[in-house]
Amino acid sequence: MYFLVSPSRYHVLPVVGAAAWFLTLSVLLIYWLAEGRPVYPSQVNPYVAFISDIGAYRLKPFFIFGSIVTAIAYAGTIFAAHHVRSDSCMYGIRDPPWKRVFSLLALIAGVAASVGCVGLATFDTRRASEVHGPMLFMTLLGIAVSASCTEIVYSDQMRRSSRYGKLRK
Repeated sequence: MYFLVSPSRYHVLPVVGAAAWFLTLSVLLIYWLAEGRPVYPSQVNPYVAFISDIGAYRLKPFFIFGSIVTAIAYAGTIFAAHHVRSDSCMYGIRDPPWKRVFSLLALIAGVAASVGCVGLATFDTRRASEVHGPMLFMTLLGIAVSASCTEIVYSDQMRRSSRYGKLRK
């Protein structure tokens, strides 16, 4: 089943997400340094600005765009990792029901983390500081739950040799 991206190209998703986030952070940091390290009103530490402080004042559209690309790539990566494993046409694996439940939980948590990431950029510390904290919590919790569920699904391959050798190639 081919969605927007062919399964043979799924490995590109984490690269796109990492590159988008690295580029977003680099541009925000370089901008802050080029401006002479300004201290923003919402900045807690006078020596170091958080990315949400920098993004809230001058580069908000860029910050939101970078967060959206990163969030889509992250959710796509979680989907790809679990879709490739559970698609019986690719490897012929029939996971037990409990693994399918953990895969679904990982996907739901990954989507929640992605929504939180976009929310972090949208509800910045300047205009919506009361929403920014819960969005940060949602992002970190979603990433932690998604990573934990993914580790549980793939844990049997770390303990013993998989009978599906193609998964390691």
